[in-house]
Amino acid sequence: MEFRQLKYFVAVAEEGNIGRAAIRLNVSQPPVSRQIQALEQELGTKLFRRTPFGVTLTDAGEVFLRDAQTVLANTRNAVDRVQAADRGEIGRLDIGYFGATIYQIVPWALQRLKAMNPQISLSLTQMNKAEQANAIREGRIHIGFGRYFAETPGITIQHLTGERLVAAVPVNNPIADQATVRLADLANNAIVAYPSGDRPNLTDEIMSIFRSAGYEIDVADFVGDSIAALCMVSSGGFCTLVPNSITNVNYPGLRYIPIEDDDTVIGTSCIYSAGYVAPVLRVFLDALAPD
Repeated sequence: MEFRQLKYFVAVAEEGNIGRAAIRLNVSQPPVSRQIQALEQELGTKLFRRTPFGVTLTDAGEVFLRDAQTVLANTRNAVDRVQAADRGEIGRLDIGYFGATIYQIVPWALQRLKAMNPQISLSLTQMNKAEQANAIREGRIHIGFGRYFAETPGITIQHLTGERLVAAVPVNNPIADQATVRLADLANNAIVAYPSGDRPNLTDEIMSIFRSAGYEIDVADFVGDSIAALCMVSSGGFCTLVPNSITNVNYPGLRYIPIEDDDTVIGTSCIYSAGYVAPVLRVFLDALAPD
């Protein structure tokens, strides 16, 4: 059974006339008649009764029409979905993220994507920078978000935005009552640094900030990420520096305070394959572009 035969059969059934069906199909009448005859022979039953005014469906034809219309509708839907997937309008976007990107840039980007293409489904996985690069090469994720990505063959790094650092201090620390703090204030306190791996990272940035200002800091501990650092600070006795976007996270026992004498801007980037870019990723990258 050919797909063309189904199209011809449905057209004839809906028009009730072979001639009108041929006009609708933009073909001559004889091929339509031949295909209907071939279809009836293959099915072993008559689908139409001939009348002076055209044709009507037999009982078998009525049953077959419903199924044939469903097949054609499903085929059209499949074609539409394939074309939509090729345009990046549907499909699943697999995303890796690390650190504070989950508090601002990732939600912002996903909101923009969903506003443009609500049918795209999303998958989020926390992974460090090395894991993100490997997952992209292996096709497990489309894109990763983080900071301080190292140049890697086959991986494109795209800078997205930047933000200032603020101090996170325990409420029982005397400097917690200040409207702003200076690096000297923070250098007199033990600092929790993060993350502990994947250098270069924010740890290197923080240490460089203090050294450039002439201070050597006392690193009390290295922890895995900003959340662990904030937990350490809220327990009292330690301070840390965090991206401004993390101030949306309310932790008991700590305050966020602007740093008066530091204007460092730390960047956020995304990485993706330098080779094949899936249609759904192309759409996402368009969503990331500034207005």
